[in-house]
Amino acid sequence: MKALSWKPAEPAVEDARRVLPEMVRAYFAAGRKLSEKSGPKALHRFRLKTKRLRYTLDIFEAIYGHGLKRRSARLKTIQTSLGEANDCAVLLKQSGAELPEKVRTWLLQRADQSRQEFLKYWKNEFDAGGEENKWKRYLTHSTTRSAARKKHTAIS
Repeated sequence: MKALSWKPAEPAVEDARRVLPEMVRAYFAAGRKLSEKSGPKALHRFRLKTKRLRYTLDIFEAIYGHGLKRRSARLKTIQTSLGEANDCAVLLKQSGAELPEKVRTWLLQRADQSRQEFLKYWKNEFDAGGEENKWKRYLTHSTTRSAARKKHTAIS
């Protein structure tokens, strides 16, 4: 993801409405590049992007309300699947030669299963028809009434 252009002097609501949809657009673009052929490093990089997006969105829950929390939970599903795949890959890399064959085989299978779970969730639910636009529309237009009244509060 490219560096975000936060403007601390801008009201937090307006800053979020400008930056967060772009962050989501870049996230979806990155996710669409992943496939069956994506290796552990690519999946781990995407996991870190997921984590960054999720934690950034969590900061703005007060502005957007509970709907943002529900969206953030969908990111946690991705983060968990990719985290399990990464844990298996790291263990295999660090200790693979010392592990019994059955354990190595299980770790490879578990990593593959986690990757498959992620890819299925991504394709069939997270990035299903129109989901990116729903995210961007929500982040561009939805804010709580109290946040809208406090729109002159800037993040510093």
